[in-house]
Amino acid sequence: MNELRDILREMIQLYKSCLDLEYDKHEAAIKNDIETLDRIVSEEQVFYMKMRGLEQKREKLFNSMNLGNRSLSEIIDTMEEKQDEFKKLQDELNDILAELKKINSLNKTVIEVQLRRIDKAMKDLGEKENTYTSGKSNDNPPKSLLISRKI
Repeated sequence: MNELRDILREMIQLYKSCLDLEYDKHEAAIKNDIETLDRIVSEEQVFYMKMRGLEQKREKLFNSMNLGNRSLSEIIDTMEEKQDEFKKLQDELNDILAELKKINSLNKTVIEVQLRRIDKAMKDLGEKENTYTSGKSNDNPPKSLLISRKI
C-alpha cells in the first residue's frame, strides 16, 4: 500500500502544479497575452504526459494486486489499516480535480468570448467564406484581407 500512497501523493502534487498553471492561463487569456498562453500550452503538454505516466503506473499497481478495474473508493473501503490516511488523500485529490474542472470551465468561457470578438473583428474587416479575397470576379480587383479564417 506504500506504493499506492506514493502514487496518490505524486498525483496530488502534479495536479496542484497543473491547477496553478490553469490559473496562469486564465489570467493570460483575460489579458490577451498570447506569448504566455503559448508557453503555458507547451508546459501543459508536459503535465499531460506525466499524468498519463502516473495513470499507467496506478493501473499496473492495481493489476499486480489483482484489483483490476476497481475504483480507488472501492479499494479504500476494503482496507483494514490506514483507511483514514487514504481517504484524506482521495479527498484532497478529488478537491483538486473539482477545482481544475471549475477553472477549465472558466477558461473555456473566456476563450469563447475572445473567439467571438475575433470573429466579429474579422467580419468587420470584410472577411467572408473565402480565404484572402472577398470572392468578387476578376473584372473588379479583389479586396485583399489581412487574415485567413482558416488559420
